Amino acid sequence: MIFDDMIFHNVEELEATNNGYIMWRLPKKIINHVNEGIQNNTGRYCTGVELRFKMKSDKVKLILRSEDTLEAQVAYIYYGSMQGGWQNSSKMIEKEKSEIVIEKPDNLEVLKGISKEKKMAFDPSVVRVVLPYGAIYYHGIDGDIELPKESELPDTTYLAYGSSITHGSLALAAPYTYCFRIAQKFKSDYVNMGFAGSAQMEKSIADYIISRKDWNFASFEMGINMVNLPQNLFEERVKEFTKVLGEDNRPMIITNIYGNNMQGEQQKTVMRYREIVKYYYDINLNHKSNACFVDGLDLLNNSTFLSQDLVHPSLEGIDEIARNMYLAFGKIKC
Repeated sequence: MIFDDMIFHNVEELEATNNGYIMWRLPKKIINHVNEGIQNNTGRYCTGVELRFKMKSDKVKLILRSEDTLEAQVAYIYYGSMQGGWQNSSKMIEKEKSEIVIEKPDNLEVLKGISKEKKMAFDPSVVRVVLPYGAIYYHGIDGDIELPKESELPDTTYLAYGSSITHGSLALAAPYTYCFRIAQKFKSDYVNMGFAGSAQMEKSIADYIISRKDWNFASFEMGINMVNLPQNLFEERVKEFTKVLGEDNRPMIITNIYGNNMQGEQQKTVMRYREIVKYYYDINLNHKSNACFVDGLDLLNNSTFLSQDLVHPSLEGIDEIARNMYLAFGKIKC
Protein backbone atom coordinates (compact mmCIF):
# COMPACT_ATOMS: atom_id res chain seq x y z
CA MET A 1 0.00 0.00 0.00
CA ILE A 2 1.00 3.65 -0.47
CA PHE A 3 1.11 6.07 2.47
CA ASP A 4 3.19 9.21 3.17
CA ASP A 5 4.81 8.93 -0.28
CA MET A 6 6.17 5.49 0.61
CA ILE A 7 5.45 1.93 -0.38
CA PHE A 8 4.43 -0.02 2.72
CA HIS A 9 5.44 -3.34 1.23
CA ASN A 10 3.58 -6.40 2.56
CA VAL A 11 1.14 -4.13 4.43
CA GLU A 12 -2.55 -4.34 3.56
CA GLU A 13 -4.00 -1.94 6.12
CA LEU A 14 -2.79 0.70 8.56
CA GLU A 15 -4.66 1.12 11.83
CA ALA A 16 -4.18 4.34 13.78
CA THR A 17 -3.70 3.87 17.54
CA ASN A 18 -2.32 5.94 20.42
CA ASN A 19 0.96 4.05 19.97
CA GLY A 20 1.22 4.79 16.25
CA TYR A 21 0.05 2.95 13.16
CA ILE A 22 -0.28 -0.83 13.30
CA MET A 23 0.85 -2.38 10.01
CA TRP A 24 -1.48 -5.29 9.23
CA ARG A 25 -0.23 -7.86 6.72
CA LEU A 26 -3.75 -9.06 5.98
CA PRO A 27 -6.90 -7.03 5.32
CA LYS A 28 -8.98 -6.66 8.47
CA LYS A 29 -11.93 -8.34 6.72
CA ILE A 30 -9.76 -11.49 6.52
CA ILE A 31 -8.24 -11.14 9.98
CA ASN A 32 -11.70 -11.04 11.53
CA HIS A 33 -12.33 -14.60 10.27
CA VAL A 34 -9.13 -16.39 11.22
CA ASN A 35 -7.61 -17.70 14.45
CA GLU A 36 -6.85 -15.50 17.45
CA GLY A 37 -3.10 -15.87 17.00
CA ILE A 38 -3.26 -13.90 13.76
CA GLN A 39 -5.87 -11.48 15.11
CA ASN A 40 -3.95 -10.63 18.27
CA ASN A 41 -0.32 -10.99 17.24
CA THR A 42 1.13 -12.36 14.04
CA GLY A 43 -1.13 -10.51 11.60
CA ARG A 44 0.78 -7.37 12.61
CA TYR A 45 4.25 -8.88 13.09
CA CYS A 46 6.45 -7.05 10.62
CA THR A 47 8.62 -9.78 9.14
CA GLY A 48 8.42 -9.16 5.40
CA VAL A 49 7.30 -5.55 5.85
CA GLU A 50 9.50 -2.97 4.16
CA LEU A 51 9.18 0.80 3.95
CA ARG A 52 10.35 1.76 0.47
CA PHE A 53 11.06 5.21 -0.95
CA LYS A 54 13.54 7.31 -2.92
CA MET A 55 15.41 10.13 -1.20
CA LYS A 56 15.35 13.66 -2.59
CA SER A 57 16.96 15.14 0.52
CA ASP A 58 20.34 13.95 1.84
CA LYS A 59 18.82 12.62 5.05
CA VAL A 60 15.52 11.10 6.04
CA LYS A 61 14.27 10.42 9.54
CA LEU A 62 11.75 7.64 10.19
CA ILE A 63 9.92 7.49 13.51
CA LEU A 64 9.16 3.94 14.68
CA ARG A 65 8.59 2.17 17.97
CA SER A 66 8.46 -1.45 19.08
CA GLU A 67 6.26 -3.38 21.43
CA ASP A 68 8.00 -4.95 24.42
CA THR A 69 9.73 -8.15 23.31
CA LEU A 70 12.42 -10.59 24.36
CA GLU A 71 14.26 -10.17 21.06
CA ALA A 72 16.14 -7.12 19.80
CA GLN A 73 14.10 -5.21 17.23
CA VAL A 74 16.36 -4.06 14.42
CA ALA A 75 15.59 -2.34 11.12
CA TYR A 76 17.95 -3.27 8.27
CA ILE A 77 18.72 -0.72 5.56
CA TYR A 78 19.13 -1.70 1.93
CA TYR A 79 19.88 0.51 -1.06
CA GLY A 80 18.10 -1.47 -3.73
CA SER A 81 19.46 -5.02 -3.60
CA MET A 82 22.57 -3.89 -1.77
CA GLN A 83 22.85 -3.98 2.01
CA GLY A 84 23.79 -0.67 3.62
CA GLY A 85 27.35 -0.06 4.77
CA TRP A 86 28.22 -0.17 8.45
CA GLN A 87 27.04 3.41 9.00
CA ASN A 88 23.66 2.57 7.48
CA SER A 89 23.27 -1.18 7.84
CA SER A 90 21.01 -1.52 10.89
CA LYS A 91 19.13 0.62 13.40
CA MET A 92 17.64 -0.30 16.77
CA ILE A 93 13.90 0.23 17.33
CA GLU A 94 13.13 0.82 21.00
CA LYS A 95 9.90 0.72 23.02
CA GLU A 96 9.87 4.51 22.99
CA LYS A 97 9.73 6.47 19.74
CA SER A 98 12.94 5.78 17.85
CA GLU A 99 14.44 8.04 15.20
CA ILE A 100 15.84 6.00 12.32
CA VAL A 101 18.16 8.32 10.38
CA ILE A 102 18.97 7.24 6.83
CA GLU A 103 21.54 8.97 4.65
CA LYS A 104 21.70 9.05 0.87
CA PRO A 105 24.86 7.17 -0.17
CA ASP A 106 27.59 9.35 -1.65
CA ASN A 107 28.50 6.59 -4.11
CA LEU A 108 24.99 6.12 -5.52
CA GLU A 109 26.12 6.38 -9.14
CA VAL A 110 28.69 3.63 -8.59
CA LEU A 111 26.01 1.45 -6.99
CA LYS A 112 23.75 2.12 -9.95
CA GLY A 113 26.47 1.02 -12.36
CA ILE A 114 27.05 -2.24 -10.49
CA SER A 115 23.32 -2.88 -10.23
CA LYS A 116 22.79 -2.34 -13.94
CA GLU A 117 25.78 -4.47 -14.95
CA LYS A 118 24.78 -7.37 -12.68
CA LYS A 119 21.06 -7.00 -13.45
CA MET A 120 20.16 -6.74 -9.78
CA ALA A 121 16.49 -6.79 -8.82
CA PHE A 122 16.16 -3.37 -7.17
CA ASP A 123 17.58 -0.03 -8.27
CA PRO A 124 19.98 1.32 -5.58
CA SER A 125 18.06 4.60 -5.43
CA VAL A 126 15.24 2.67 -3.75
CA VAL A 127 15.73 2.72 0.02
CA ARG A 128 14.35 -0.39 1.68
CA VAL A 129 13.87 -0.29 5.46
CA VAL A 130 13.45 -3.98 6.26
CA LEU A 131 11.48 -4.35 9.49
CA PRO A 132 12.05 -7.09 12.09
CA TYR A 133 10.17 -10.09 13.43
CA GLY A 134 7.93 -8.29 15.92
CA ALA A 135 5.18 -5.68 16.24
CA ILE A 136 6.43 -2.29 15.04
CA TYR A 137 4.44 0.93 15.03
CA TYR A 138 4.89 3.63 12.39
CA HIS A 139 4.83 7.25 13.60
CA GLY A 140 5.90 9.25 10.56
CA ILE A 141 8.74 10.42 8.36
CA ASP A 142 10.71 13.66 8.11
CA GLY A 143 12.50 14.37 4.85
CA ASP A 144 11.94 14.90 1.15
CA ILE A 145 11.08 11.60 -0.48
CA GLU A 146 9.24 10.20 -3.49
CA LEU A 147 7.81 6.90 -4.61
CA PRO A 148 9.98 4.43 -6.55
CA LYS A 149 9.16 3.85 -10.20
CA GLU A 150 7.86 0.48 -11.26
CA SER A 151 10.97 0.03 -13.44
CA GLU A 152 13.15 0.33 -10.30
CA LEU A 153 11.51 -2.67 -8.64
CA PRO A 154 11.68 -6.41 -9.48
CA ASP A 155 9.59 -7.83 -12.30
CA THR A 156 8.45 -10.91 -10.35
CA THR A 157 7.31 -11.71 -6.81
CA TYR A 158 7.62 -14.85 -4.70
CA LEU A 159 5.00 -15.50 -1.98
CA ALA A 160 5.64 -17.82 0.98
CA TYR A 161 2.89 -19.06 3.33
CA GLY A 162 3.64 -20.96 6.51
CA SER A 163 4.48 -21.05 10.20
CA SER A 164 7.08 -19.21 12.27
CA ILE A 165 9.73 -21.04 10.25
CA THR A 166 8.50 -19.21 7.16
CA HIS A 167 7.78 -16.05 9.13
CA GLY A 168 11.35 -15.76 10.36
CA SER A 169 11.54 -16.97 13.95
CA LEU A 170 15.21 -17.49 14.86
CA ALA A 171 16.42 -16.17 11.52
CA LEU A 172 18.05 -13.55 13.81
CA ALA A 173 17.74 -10.92 11.06
CA ALA A 174 14.78 -10.32 8.76
CA PRO A 175 16.93 -10.54 5.58
CA TYR A 176 17.87 -14.10 6.52
CA THR A 177 14.43 -15.68 6.35
CA TYR A 178 14.26 -18.36 3.67
CA CYS A 179 11.57 -16.28 1.95
CA PHE A 180 13.95 -13.33 1.61
CA ARG A 181 16.83 -15.58 0.55
CA ILE A 182 14.87 -17.40 -2.17
CA ALA A 183 13.69 -14.07 -3.57
CA GLN A 184 17.32 -12.93 -3.72
CA LYS A 185 18.28 -16.08 -5.63
CA PHE A 186 15.53 -15.43 -8.19
CA LYS A 187 16.24 -11.65 -8.31
CA SER A 188 12.60 -11.34 -7.33
CA ASP A 189 10.47 -9.43 -4.86
CA TYR A 190 8.77 -11.36 -2.06
CA VAL A 191 5.66 -11.46 0.11
CA ASN A 192 6.06 -13.14 3.50
CA MET A 193 2.76 -14.72 4.54
CA GLY A 194 4.24 -16.56 7.52
CA PHE A 195 2.22 -16.54 10.76
CA ALA A 196 4.16 -17.72 13.78
CA GLY A 197 2.22 -20.34 15.75
CA SER A 198 -0.93 -19.57 13.80
CA ALA A 199 -0.62 -20.95 10.26
CA GLN A 200 -3.78 -23.03 10.60
CA MET A 201 -4.66 -23.13 6.91
CA GLU A 202 -8.07 -21.49 7.02
CA LYS A 203 -9.83 -21.52 3.65
CA SER A 204 -10.24 -17.74 3.86
CA ILE A 205 -6.44 -17.38 3.83
CA ALA A 206 -6.14 -19.62 0.76
CA ASP A 207 -8.91 -17.68 -1.00
CA TYR A 208 -7.18 -14.41 -0.18
CA ILE A 209 -3.75 -15.55 -1.39
CA ILE A 210 -5.18 -16.85 -4.67
CA SER A 211 -7.14 -13.61 -5.15
CA ARG A 212 -3.90 -11.60 -5.06
CA LYS A 213 -2.53 -10.85 -8.50
CA ASP A 214 0.80 -9.46 -7.29
CA TRP A 215 2.74 -12.75 -7.02
CA ASN A 216 4.16 -15.03 -9.69
CA PHE A 217 5.22 -18.17 -7.79
CA ALA A 218 4.68 -19.41 -4.26
CA SER A 219 5.40 -22.00 -1.59
CA PHE A 220 3.03 -23.33 1.04
CA GLU A 221 4.36 -24.88 4.27
CA MET A 222 1.64 -26.93 5.98
CA GLY A 223 1.33 -28.60 9.32
CA ILE A 224 3.53 -27.71 12.26
CA ASN A 225 1.12 -25.20 13.82
CA MET A 226 -1.69 -27.77 13.98
CA VAL A 227 0.17 -30.65 15.63
CA ASN A 228 -1.68 -30.00 18.90
CA LEU A 229 -5.09 -29.71 17.21
CA PRO A 230 -7.44 -32.60 16.32
CA GLN A 231 -6.55 -34.67 13.27
CA ASN A 232 -10.01 -34.37 11.74
CA LEU A 233 -9.72 -30.56 11.80
CA PHE A 234 -6.24 -30.72 10.29
CA GLU A 235 -7.40 -33.05 7.54
CA GLU A 236 -10.38 -30.88 6.68
CA ARG A 237 -8.21 -27.74 6.57
CA VAL A 238 -5.59 -29.35 4.31
CA LYS A 239 -8.31 -30.73 2.02
CA GLU A 240 -9.99 -27.34 1.57
CA PHE A 241 -6.73 -25.37 1.38
CA THR A 242 -5.22 -27.53 -1.35
CA LYS A 243 -8.50 -27.56 -3.24
CA VAL A 244 -8.39 -23.76 -3.43
CA LEU A 245 -4.73 -23.82 -4.51
CA GLY A 246 -5.67 -26.25 -7.26
CA GLU A 247 -7.77 -23.52 -8.87
CA ASP A 248 -4.67 -21.43 -9.61
CA ASN A 249 -2.18 -22.00 -12.43
CA ARG A 250 0.83 -20.11 -11.08
CA PRO A 251 3.91 -22.19 -10.12
CA MET A 252 3.78 -23.41 -6.52
CA ILE A 253 5.51 -25.78 -4.15
CA ILE A 254 3.56 -27.60 -1.44
CA THR A 255 5.51 -28.93 1.51
CA ASN A 256 4.73 -30.53 4.85
CA ILE A 257 6.48 -30.48 8.23
CA TYR A 258 10.25 -30.02 8.21
CA GLY A 259 12.57 -32.31 10.12
CA ASN A 260 12.53 -31.72 13.89
CA ASN A 261 13.25 -33.51 17.15
CA MET A 262 9.77 -33.61 18.65
CA GLN A 263 9.38 -36.65 20.89
CA GLY A 264 6.83 -39.38 21.65
CA GLU A 265 3.23 -38.88 20.57
CA GLN A 266 3.98 -35.49 19.02
CA GLN A 267 6.44 -37.05 16.58
CA LYS A 268 3.89 -39.74 15.71
CA THR A 269 1.38 -36.97 14.97
CA VAL A 270 3.97 -35.19 12.84
CA MET A 271 4.44 -38.34 10.77
CA ARG A 272 0.68 -38.77 10.24
CA TYR A 273 0.24 -35.09 9.35
CA ARG A 274 3.04 -35.26 6.80
CA GLU A 275 1.17 -38.12 5.08
CA ILE A 276 -2.11 -36.20 5.14
CA VAL A 277 -0.59 -33.22 3.31
CA LYS A 278 0.86 -35.50 0.64
CA TYR A 279 -2.47 -37.35 0.30
CA TYR A 280 -4.48 -34.20 -0.42
CA TYR A 281 -1.78 -32.80 -2.66
CA ASP A 282 -2.14 -35.95 -4.76
CA ILE A 283 -5.93 -35.52 -4.91
CA ASN A 284 -6.14 -31.77 -5.57
CA LEU A 285 -2.85 -30.76 -7.18
CA ASN A 286 -0.84 -33.70 -8.48
CA HIS A 287 -2.43 -33.53 -11.93
CA LYS A 288 -1.31 -29.92 -12.44
CA SER A 289 1.97 -29.13 -14.19
CA ASN A 290 2.41 -25.90 -12.22
CA ALA A 291 2.48 -27.62 -8.79
CA CYS A 292 5.17 -29.67 -7.09
CA PHE A 293 5.14 -31.52 -3.77
CA VAL A 294 8.40 -31.53 -1.82
CA ASP A 295 8.54 -33.44 1.45
CA GLY A 296 9.67 -31.27 4.35
CA LEU A 297 12.32 -33.88 5.15
CA ASP A 298 13.85 -33.27 1.72
CA LEU A 299 14.15 -29.58 2.57
CA LEU A 300 15.52 -29.95 6.11
CA ASN A 301 16.36 -33.18 7.91
CA ASN A 302 19.50 -32.53 9.93
CA SER A 303 19.23 -32.20 13.71
CA THR A 304 22.47 -30.20 13.84
CA PHE A 305 20.71 -27.52 11.77
CA LEU A 306 18.07 -26.94 14.46
CA SER A 307 18.07 -24.35 17.22
CA GLN A 308 17.94 -25.21 20.92
CA ASP A 309 14.15 -25.72 20.86
CA LEU A 310 14.72 -28.61 18.39
CA VAL A 311 11.91 -27.42 16.10
CA HIS A 312 13.00 -24.13 14.54
CA PRO A 313 15.94 -24.22 12.15
CA SER A 314 19.13 -22.39 12.98
CA LEU A 315 20.73 -20.07 10.44
CA GLU A 316 22.30 -23.15 8.86
CA GLY A 317 18.87 -24.81 8.71
CA ILE A 318 17.28 -21.76 7.12
CA ASP A 319 20.02 -21.72 4.50
CA GLU A 320 19.40 -25.43 3.88
CA ILE A 321 15.67 -24.83 3.31
CA ALA A 322 16.37 -21.89 0.99
CA ARG A 323 18.91 -23.86 -1.05
CA ASN A 324 16.76 -26.98 -1.41
CA MET A 325 13.55 -25.11 -2.14
CA TYR A 326 15.29 -22.98 -4.76
CA LEU A 327 16.44 -26.19 -6.45
CA ALA A 328 12.94 -27.65 -6.19
CA PHE A 329 11.48 -24.64 -8.00
CA GLY A 330 13.68 -25.68 -10.92
CA LYS A 331 11.27 -28.60 -11.48
CA ILE A 332 8.53 -26.20 -12.47
CA LYS A 333 8.64 -23.02 -14.53
CA CYS A 334 8.85 -20.01 -12.21
